[in-house]
Amino acid sequence: MEKPERLLYIYTRLLNGKTLNKDVLAQQLNVNVRSIQRDISDINNFIYEDQEWHGLDGKVIYDTSIEQHRLKIDRYKFKNNRLLNLIFRMKNFTPMIHEDTYKLIRGLNANSNLAEKLLSNKLLSQFKVHKELNESSLIYKIQLAIENSHEILIKYENHTTTSVTPLYTRYFSNKYWFTYLQNNEILTLDLSSIMDIEQLNTVIDDSKFKDVQYVVMTVTDQIWPEIKRQFVILDTQKTEYGNKVKLLISKQETMQLAYEYPVDITLLYPEKYVEDFKMTLNTLFDKYNF
Repeated sequence: MEKPERLLYIYTRLLNGKTLNKDVLAQQLNVNVRSIQRDISDINNFIYEDQEWHGLDGKVIYDTSIEQHRLKIDRYKFKNNRLLNLIFRMKNFTPMIHEDTYKLIRGLNANSNLAEKLLSNKLLSQFKVHKELNESSLIYKIQLAIENSHEILIKYENHTTTSVTPLYTRYFSNKYWFTYLQNNEILTLDLSSIMDIEQLNTVIDDSKFKDVQYVVMTVTDQIWPEIKRQFVILDTQKTEYGNKVKLLISKQETMQLAYEYPVDITLLYPEKYVEDFKMTLNTLFDKYNF
C-alpha cells in the first residue's frame, strides 16, 4: 500500500475511535514498523497544522495502559450535544445497536463539528453492531400497525404464527413487552420470544373491544401522566382519591402496577383481579409472619 493510502487508512481509523498496534499495522499494510511510526508522526504534524484542529489539542499518542496508539483530545468544543446525549443514553441502556440505527447516527453526525464527530464515533465503536431484528425493530413494526389500525401477524422462533390486534408496547421488569387482544382476551408477551412482526391488510374492527374485559382503578395525580401515556384509556373521572380510570390492560400488567404503586393505585374492578391481588399480598404477609 502506498504512503497516501496508508495515511488515510490509519487516520480514518483513529477518527473512528479505534486503537492501533504498530506491529499489527505493519503486517496488515506490508511495511516495516519504522514506516508506520513515520506515518503516525506525519499525521500528528497534519493535526498540529490543520486549522480544523486548532483549540482541540489533538494528538496521536501511545497509551501504555492498553499498549496501543490512539487519538487523544484534551478539550472538546461542542456547539450541539444532543446527538452525543442520545448515544450516551443508548450506551447506558444496551451494549448492542442495530446496523440501521448505527448508519442513521453516522449520517446525523455528518453535520457535527470535528470534536463531536470524534467523540460520537468513539462511543459508537463501543457498540456491537448487528443486522438481526431486535426489540426496537419489532416495536417500530408494532407501532406502525397501531397507527395504521391494522391487525398483525406474530411470528415465533418455533415458526408458529398468531394473528392479533395490537394495543401497545411497554418496558417493565427489565424487558420489552407487547400487549395485544386475542379472542376477547388481553395478553402480554415478552418481545424476546418474537422472531418477527408482519402488518396484515385487515383493519382493526372496533366492535372487537365491546366484550373485552376492562380494568377500573383509582390513580393518584402523581403518576396519572405516566399511566395515561402508556395505556389505552377508555374513560376517566376525577374523584377525591385521584382519577378513576377505565382502561384496557392485561391482568399481568394490572398486578405489576398494583404491586409497584401500592400507594398510588387501587384496583376496583374486575373483582377477580382484586381478589387475586389480595391473595398475593396475603402470601407476602404470611411469609414475614405479620
